[in-house]
Amino acid sequence: STLFAGEKHRAFASTGMNERSSRSHTIFRVTVESRRRKQNDAISDDDASVSSDDDDDDEGDGAVRVSTLNLVDLAGSESVRHTGATGDRLKEGAKINQSLLSLSRVIAALGSPSRTHINFRDSKLTRILQPSLSGNARMAIICCATPSEMYLEETRSTLQFASRAKLVKTRATINEVLDE
Repeated sequence: STLFAGEKHRAFASTGMNERSSRSHTIFRVTVESRRRKQNDAISDDDASVSSDDDDDDEGDGAVRVSTLNLVDLAGSESVRHTGATGDRLKEGAKINQSLLSLSRVIAALGSPSRTHINFRDSKLTRILQPSLSGNARMAIICCATPSEMYLEETRSTLQFASRAKLVKTRATINEVLDE
């Protein structure tokens, strides 16, 4: 139901390319915190006489594991010559394209063997996604493209982005915070 509530706040408008064009990026973030149960909590009263051989186990140490899942739906890049956008739609399209360009630059820098400074500050999108893009994460990207020759340039750009994204190497590790 939270997803549906967020969907209601999402901005859509009609353009020359798409009757229901997304006018914003959407990020749905879920943070999960988990902690191991203490041995006494995990065993029912009938099994209370059973003892564990793992006396060295760290159960009950107060460690909390923290995970974050980001579901990101990016608004598609738009060519003014295809959308016919003017006024507010033109400004929205420019902001969308600027944000996508910043993300593309970050992805290219992260996938580059000669990793130089990576500027996450160019857009709100890259700042929000910085923890996920920086390495301690698992990442999956789904890119949508059209087979229409009319939008060949947009499809080519999407496929280039996907190719650069495949070069990004991340190493997910367990995030544990000790609860005091």
